[in-house]
Amino acid sequence: MSYWPETQLTLECFPHVPEHVSMPWDAADSFLSRQLDRHAETLIINDRHGALACSFKQHQSWCDSACAISARINNLQNNFPADVFQAACTDSSNIDWTLIKQVAIKIPKNFEQLKYWLHHCQNNLPDNTPIYLAGMAKHIPVSWLNWLETHCGQYHQSLIEKKARLLTLTELGIPEPKDSGYRNDTLKLNATPGVFSGNKLDIGSRVILPYLTVIDQGTVCDLGCGNGLLGLSIKQNQPHCRVIATDDSYVATQSAMSNAETNQLDIEVRHGNCLAAVSEQLDWVVCNPPYHDGHKELTNIAINMFRESQQRLSKDGQMLIVANRHLPYQKELTRLFKHVDSIHKDNKFTVFHCKIPKR
Repeated sequence: MSYWPETQLTLECFPHVPEHVSMPWDAADSFLSRQLDRHAETLIINDRHGALACSFKQHQSWCDSACAISARINNLQNNFPADVFQAACTDSSNIDWTLIKQVAIKIPKNFEQLKYWLHHCQNNLPDNTPIYLAGMAKHIPVSWLNWLETHCGQYHQSLIEKKARLLTLTELGIPEPKDSGYRNDTLKLNATPGVFSGNKLDIGSRVILPYLTVIDQGTVCDLGCGNGLLGLSIKQNQPHCRVIATDDSYVATQSAMSNAETNQLDIEVRHGNCLAAVSEQLDWVVCNPPYHDGHKELTNIAINMFRESQQRLSKDGQMLIVANRHLPYQKELTRLFKHVDSIHKDNKFTVFHCKIPKR
């Protein structure tokens, strides 16, 4: 637990990250908590660890990430155990827009996702509703600032404080965002803005795709499914396999579900952190794990994926993982699975084939 002196809150990251690696708030959160009216009904978007939710008690949260939803709940309960708070919304249709007096957005890594959120605000809020964007200055390209200034009637950029930048926008003129997509062989894949590698085949996925042919039976989980490419490829090649696709990102699961319908492939898609939404025992897990949490390069999310997979696999269960070669996964995988083969290596990626020891 970490103490945030400006707000007198005690917060923690979810999943846990040591304090010397990452804190549950940053200077951009501090900027928003200082500059906004903390008593006004606030729509909070992209609040990774619930720092803003704890700062603005009259709020609604729009959370894409299942991890962010859990972090928000944990930190609200730790700081305000006697209070009851509205659940976070995973979809804009669940927001009561009539109550909102101001919007606080932590600027994401993906600019198309920011445009997507702003367009929803534009369509649902009065023109004079102030929208505040905050992020670390080094993560906000000048091209983004120029685009926002061009597409807003009123645009104000505050001076940088503690390496964070705050923007104030009103009278938005954001063009309607468009889904992106591509084809991989006979699969047609589309994605809502914000889905990882939604407009092109990710190079890690390209590397692991040929090795999916070893999967020939059982219940298979595409863990961290994104647009559903790996799970749909397995189902297409092995129709008798039961395929479950799950992702921390809500928009990713909605895209995967839509792609399953488009390609007429019967897979089950679920939203949740790691395997929280999957209760079945699994014969196979395939995974192209993230190594970024927002702008931070971290391994804790991937490690949690490996640990939960090991616990959920059957006695003959197996796991296929593609990972950037520089990431230190080998030791942890060997501890968990005992039998770990590197079946592919190049200058960027390793594909691991992990097997549960027979009990």
